[in-house]
Amino acid sequence: MTALAFYIHIGSLCVAVFGIFLADKSAFAWLRGKKETLSARDIFIAHWIVAAGLCGLILSGLYLFWPLRTYLIGQPLFWLKIGFVLALIINSFYIDQLMHLALTRPYSALSKRERMTLIISGMVSTLCWIGAFLAALILFQNVFIDFFL
Repeated sequence: MTALAFYIHIGSLCVAVFGIFLADKSAFAWLRGKKETLSARDIFIAHWIVAAGLCGLILSGLYLFWPLRTYLIGQPLFWLKIGFVLALIINSFYIDQLMHLALTRPYSALSKRERMTLIISGMVSTLCWIGAFLAALILFQNVFIDFFL
């Protein structure tokens, strides 16, 4: 059953990455001025694909966490990963509030503050996805060595 949860975890990551690709493709076209505004339908779909992937990652991660909880709770890298995931969750609500800007106005019409807010949110998202992924890779390597060898 743990193997199935692991495959669900990896599949959920793939779903999230696909949603991120869709969202970023539209966002970069908007930032470069190739699209004046973005389609509400496209942004809504991309946002929910990422949210579904993140939910799948969290649920399967909880299942994978449980048998190793005693070990993982003592690992600083585990808490760093949890911090990245919490930041992703918080940022997703923030992104939900910011999406309307791209639906109603061209990027060039935004104020400097609105632009910076979008850029910072994008940077937080990117940093947290990469950070959680790298922390998981390193942590899994440590868990594998400690528990299976």
